[in-house]
Amino acid sequence: MEEDWAAVAAVVGERMVALGLNQQELIRRSQLSKGTIREIQYNLGDRKRSPLTLEALSTALELHPQHLISVLEHRSPPRPGEPAAKSADDVPGYLELIVHLLREISGKIDVIDVRTERLDRIENNVQLIVDQFHRLTEKARDDDSAAG
Repeated sequence: MEEDWAAVAAVVGERMVALGLNQQELIRRSQLSKGTIREIQYNLGDRKRSPLTLEALSTALELHPQHLISVLEHRSPPRPGEPAAKSADDVPGYLELIVHLLREISGKIDVIDVRTERLDRIENNVQLIVDQFHRLTEKARDDDSAAG
């Protein structure tokens, strides 16, 4: 699969604007050379970059360290704090991510279960009220019939 350096450049530019960073501040934060930042920021040249370079730049842009690598490889970037595969061949990284996502899903299912139990209790209470209403209306009809 072809690397998407244009997408990386777009993310860098958007993030710099969002954080109010100029190139000098990004150089300071990332500790990368001006030439490297410039080439990535403006998508100049086809030089292969070290994953460490993209990790430093991601971190300087307050993104997950694997964010720009994921963008480059056409993968969904991880959220901050989320484990991430370091490459498409990183099976342990993917397994760690799968476990993390399964834990998140399990937590969400627990929340759904609690809310479902609450809804069941509300439904039961509503049914009790409806039944009481029907009994009262029947009694009122019976009382009207007996009086008339």
